[in-house]
Amino acid sequence: MIATTATAPDTLLVKTETGVLRGAHENGIAVFRGVPYAAAPVGELRFSPPQPPPAWDGVGDATRDGPIAPQGRSRLAHIMGDFERPQSEDCLTLTIWTPAPDAAKRPVLVWLHGGAFSSGAGSLPWYSGERFAANGDMVVVSINYRLGALGFLCLPGVSQGNLGLLDQVAALEFVRANIAAFGGDPENVTVAGQSAGAAAIVILMTMPRVRGLFRRAILQSTPFGRMARTLNEAHRIGRRLLEVLSLAPAQAVRLRSLPFAELVRAQGEVARLEKKFADTFAPFWPVIDGNVYPGEVAPALRAGAGAGIDTMIGTTREEMAAFYCVDEQVARAEPAAVEAVFASMFKSDWRHCYDEIRRTRASNSNAALLGELMTQAGFLMGSLRMAEGRADQGHPTYVYQFDWQSPAGFESCHCLEIPFVFNNFANWTGSPMLKGADPDETRGLAEAMHGAWIAFARNGKPDHPRLPAWPPYEREGRMTMRFDRVIGPVSDPAGLGWRRPWPG
Repeated sequence: MIATTATAPDTLLVKTETGVLRGAHENGIAVFRGVPYAAAPVGELRFSPPQPPPAWDGVGDATRDGPIAPQGRSRLAHIMGDFERPQSEDCLTLTIWTPAPDAAKRPVLVWLHGGAFSSGAGSLPWYSGERFAANGDMVVVSINYRLGALGFLCLPGVSQGNLGLLDQVAALEFVRANIAAFGGDPENVTVAGQSAGAAAIVILMTMPRVRGLFRRAILQSTPFGRMARTLNEAHRIGRRLLEVLSLAPAQAVRLRSLPFAELVRAQGEVARLEKKFADTFAPFWPVIDGNVYPGEVAPALRAGAGAGIDTMIGTTREEMAAFYCVDEQVARAEPAAVEAVFASMFKSDWRHCYDEIRRTRASNSNAALLGELMTQAGFLMGSLRMAEGRADQGHPTYVYQFDWQSPAGFESCHCLEIPFVFNNFANWTGSPMLKGADPDETRGLAEAMHGAWIAFARNGKPDHPRLPAWPPYEREGRMTMRFDRVIGPVSDPAGLGWRRPWPG
């Protein structure tokens, strides 16, 4: 519920469809925080699709962040750093950064945060849109959405699942209806996201009800290897949640009234019980239900879903280094366990692929071998297949690979590109993955990436003066922009020649 005042001591006021908001100027940018885009999903609305936000009288205070979605500790705190923020189910809010709330019709960039659909928040300083707004003369929106069991439990009689996806749709509908009042152009919206945020965008591209809500998509480290659960899987995990909470199936309705802290604790235990060797799949995830999430994304994209959406897509060189560097199961595994993972994926051709990865890795540790395999299986190959498919359909797609290495020894891991994209290193003070980074080196790379994201959001092409020409991806040349100490387009940096037997 947004706090209101009868009078407004500040002139930074914006009228939305539900009421007047007062924001604040921060470093020359107008910022509106804790803006409700849906009703608080509390009480009877827990496990319900998002409902329209109630209107208010007076002036709503949009100078402070709202609570973040209920969640446990991030599993990537050892990479990104940790955070503590007030938590509440009343979390369906967003933050808006704009050069001015006028009629300028600026490009709009909407950010969907990652975190395996179980942690994170769009309101964290990591995702501040201030630099984008200032450097790109654009409006930036970053949203909070329901996470974990509260957002993605799928259990008959309790929750239909995919509520977090529906929250994102509600936020995009809010942007469509209100962003012009903040100086944005509702006809020029780009949605960008990383990891789970990128997965959500790909799913949104296949949802008929989302058609027309955004024009461009930037997909960072999309986990194509784990895009959905089946209904049967989701229902099984829902039943396991009941078991952890010592509830019989007939008592499932009690999930609607348990304190959210109990649900968060229980979902953490479910994640522990569901953990499989070399796998990082979180238990509560989008589910293919034939309704909200219509079906597998790859066939839908091949059939033309999202055809009119300009796309930029990429990965980091060693995505899985972020996960396996602290995975004791992987570190202690016998060689036979590692080989079994390869065999399960490649069947009779597994030895060829295993030997190729051993040949191309400087280290042959379990973490290195599995990291290379699962980076490709979980992120890289799906991203390149999407780019190839769109190129075959005549839709230009721009592909990048982030190769800059963490000086703290985390390689070019998952999440490492984010501070470069946002160009806001001051907000990442204390982040383990950036420890020891050379400011002069990071500054040039950040300017190149930040500028490319701005250019793409403005006109669908990432070219700008501080970046070499970036050609669209094609099946033959596979031209990919490599972001490293030396920046430039390269042909087939992933070396796809030997990967012909890749499954899928």
